[in-house]
Amino acid sequence: MLMVEAEKHTDDDLVRACRDGQESAFDELVRRYKDRVYNVVYRYLGNHEDSLDVALEVFVKAYRNLDSFQGHAQVYTWLYSIAANASRNKLRDQSRKGRNKGVSYEALQEMAPSVAQAATTNPVTPSHLAQKRELDEGLKACLEELPDTYRLPFVLRTFDNLSYADIAASVDCPRGTVKSRLNQARKRLRDCLTQREVL
Repeated sequence: MLMVEAEKHTDDDLVRACRDGQESAFDELVRRYKDRVYNVVYRYLGNHEDSLDVALEVFVKAYRNLDSFQGHAQVYTWLYSIAANASRNKLRDQSRKGRNKGVSYEALQEMAPSVAQAATTNPVTPSHLAQKRELDEGLKACLEELPDTYRLPFVLRTFDNLSYADIAASVDCPRGTVKSRLNQARKRLRDCLTQREVL
């Protein structure tokens, strides 16, 4: 039986087994990707409870739509595509309800490494904590202003280190467009942080 040594089977093997009615094969896919899916959703939403809900929703949608997976992309790329749509929908719902969105302070590593380095290596003092809080709040505010077309590629590249090709498959656009959007996201975020006098 397929699931005796699940770790030896490819994702495609597991998808085929799922389609053949072996529910344990989908359990293995969840085991393989639950942390990565949660992490990318969390970086997008910035809230633990919401991220758990959305990550669960991603796997429920994936299970219900296994027949739509054509195998042209890798399974995790397909899952990230579902996660991207679910995260965008959650953010839209939050915006309508007036809830804050947030993304981790760690994004500074991608945008302004010197600032992030200084913030994490300085001794923990009230002044340091205030600076970190100001950076965090500024970054969250700037990321909230970033259009989804720039925000999602930035999050996927920064926090999950996806390749340009995998991001392109997840957001359904050419690889060159992904590079352009990433560059534009970094520029807009730097400009926004500079205007807020955070950088």
